[in-house]
Amino acid sequence: MINEALEVFKKIYDKEGEELVVSKHIPKDGTYILVNIESGKIIENLNIAYDKKSKKIDGELNQYYSYIRAFDYYSNLVDMNKPMDSKKTIHSNQIYSFFIKKDSIRENKLTKSIIEGYKKNLLNPEEKYNSKEAKELYKNIANKLPEIEKDTVERIFSWIETNVNEDLLEDNKKDYLKIFFVESDLDISLKLFKNEHKRYLIPNIFNSNDYNKKVEETIYGLSNNNMGLNAKKTFLENKTRKISTPYLVDTEEIILQYAFYNYLLPEVKQGNYFIYFTENEIIPKTYKDACPNGARYLLNATYSKDVDIKNFNIISKSDSQEISINFREILHQKRKDSDEIEYGNLNREKIMNNINKILFYNSLLGNFLASDGDLDIKDIEIKKLLMKYRNAFYKWFYLNDETEVKKSIKKIYLDAVMVAIGNGHLFKANQQLDLGFCLEEYFYKKSEFMEEIMNIKEIFLNHTLSEEDWELLNDEEYFFATGQILAYINYMRNSKAKSLNFIKQLTSIKNPAILKEKIKKIVISYSHIFETKNKKINRTISNICLYQPKEIKIDILLAGFTADIVFFKKREEK
Repeated sequence: MINEALEVFKKIYDKEGEELVVSKHIPKDGTYILVNIESGKIIENLNIAYDKKSKKIDGELNQYYSYIRAFDYYSNLVDMNKPMDSKKTIHSNQIYSFFIKKDSIRENKLTKSIIEGYKKNLLNPEEKYNSKEAKELYKNIANKLPEIEKDTVERIFSWIETNVNEDLLEDNKKDYLKIFFVESDLDISLKLFKNEHKRYLIPNIFNSNDYNKKVEETIYGLSNNNMGLNAKKTFLENKTRKISTPYLVDTEEIILQYAFYNYLLPEVKQGNYFIYFTENEIIPKTYKDACPNGARYLLNATYSKDVDIKNFNIISKSDSQEISINFREILHQKRKDSDEIEYGNLNREKIMNNINKILFYNSLLGNFLASDGDLDIKDIEIKKLLMKYRNAFYKWFYLNDETEVKKSIKKIYLDAVMVAIGNGHLFKANQQLDLGFCLEEYFYKKSEFMEEIMNIKEIFLNHTLSEEDWELLNDEEYFFATGQILAYINYMRNSKAKSLNFIKQLTSIKNPAILKEKIKKIVISYSHIFETKNKKINRTISNICLYQPKEIKIDILLAGFTADIVFFKKREEK
């Protein structure tokens, strides 16, 4: 399905050319030196460093930066397994550049024989490429390029042998030293760099030339992007086919893929793991941003040593509906002063943040692309909750598909409440119920569960404020009243670190009679905290003991437990 993304990229690439990719390129941290080929004088010495936090490049304001960035792009290796220096000490790919780690100079790893070997491979590439397929690829491109001027090569390597030593290092960093040998006219040099880049790229662009096949005059090979097929990974081959390689592409397409992955590289380096494609545009986003209007595809990629494509999705609903979710306090627990949760009418990004913070303890947004085994979440119950529901929220946030979240919303927030109760987070459980009610209102125009709870709460409040005797009317009121009594017990306990295990143990009971007996034991064990003259509580406990529930309604018990305690309300406060 990557072909759909490539089609969009090709439209832009055909219009803007290689500058589309080069302009995004981020040079690796290090010291960059421009040397005039004729005079041997240093034109510029620039330190470049990328700040991951600010996403700024130190050195990008330098007058030579755009040239250095381009020279660097055209001088990079396809990967470290395709070097021009067989010892892998020198990391550049052509005669006009010389890349080396500073430590290799300090530790005397850069020997004369390594420099001579690098020079030999650059002057005689046809000798470096052993296979028939690689030689043919090199021959095809070499015939289209000007011959290498040996006098120029001699001047460059004479400068390298004389000057590349510790005297050239101005700091103790372990980053790169990169040297570019240029003409007085840097635009002329840029053309030379591009030519030598092609000389290196074409024989090295495929995964391995051993897999190449020639059909008439066209050479097909295996892509090296997102594909690790080699002698150690034969399981990737399709053994049932005559040609066992997964898929083959021609040179034109492989060059397009190479440009595409180089386009993605700086984006994922900057944390833009969500790459959206409209019909004619590519829109990189972070996980904090919702799906943009007009998006047709979403490509997810991460970065370790290179671009790693995680998945690719078609967006069936291309226009993002502007949403406004009214998040408010419903069960009326007082907010904490340190609470960073936003209330009011919230747009998509703000509700994403609230869902992340309230339901998933800040573990949702940053973990959509991580495999289950890579989730760094210590609490096993939060981890299970995330693994169970993150795909539903991924579809809603980034693919405009709310179907799964809408269908499961009540189960989602009640499961979250169970986790919060298990961790002793009463205020969090209250927020989760409030958020769940508001999400239900958004999806269904009303929350039947919220209306049921508010109705039960009103009836129960009227009972407790009444001077006359009363009794529980149904299972719903029984479980809400039970939740209120347990909330009162929890409030009155002297313990500072109040464990809610006495609530958690009730949630796994399936028999109403056993549950009632368990609740009775909890009430008796905390009987010392009840005021003997408090009619509201005494009547409620009496009614709980007399009533026999027919069904278990843990969700209503949890709502009663997390709501504000009505026993503290006076008649005039109603």
